[in-house]
Amino acid sequence: MNPRDIIEALLFSAEEALSVKDILKIVSDINNQQVEELITELNKTYEESGRSFGIDKVADGYMFVTKQMYSPYIRKLHKAKRLSTEALEVLAIVAYRGPCTKQTVDKIRGVDSSSSLKTLINNQLIEIKAGRPLKYATTDKFLEVFGLNSLADLPDTSQFQEAFGDETNP
Repeated sequence: MNPRDIIEALLFSAEEALSVKDILKIVSDINNQQVEELITELNKTYEESGRSFGIDKVADGYMFVTKQMYSPYIRKLHKAKRLSTEALEVLAIVAYRGPCTKQTVDKIRGVDSSSSLKTLINNQLIEIKAGRPLKYATTDKFLEVFGLNSLADLPDTSQFQEAFGDETNP
C-alpha cells in the first residue's frame, strides 16, 4: 500500500492530532521527513481539487481541519456550545500565565473564577497539574480547538498593549 494513502486514512480516522512519531509506529518504512513531504503532497492535492479541508499541524501533530470559510455551517451542524466571556477570560489567563493557581486567576480577574475553571476542565481545555498548590494549564485539546501547534503560537501580548494601551497587562 502507498504510505501517503495510509497516512491519509490514519489522520481521517484519528480522534485527535497524530504526531509524526505516532504515524511512524504504524508506517515504519518511511522517515520523519517523508511523513511531512507526504502530508504536504496531500494538502496540495486537496487545494488543487478545491476541497473544503486540509491537514494542519496542531498540538505537535497533524489532523484534518475544515477551512475557516466553512465554520458558520459547521457551527450550525454541531450547535457548538460557546464559552462565556468569563470562561474565555480565564482561558486566556491560563494560556498566557499558566501553569498558574486559582488565586492568580482570581487576582487578575478580581472575582472568583471557580465556575469558569470547572467549565474549562469539563470541556478539556485546561487541566489540573499535580502538586501544591494546584495549578491549571492548557491541554492539547486547547491547542487543537484553537489551531495552535504550541503556546508559542499565541499572539504576542505586545500586540494587545499597542491596540489597547494600558488596559492590558497580562
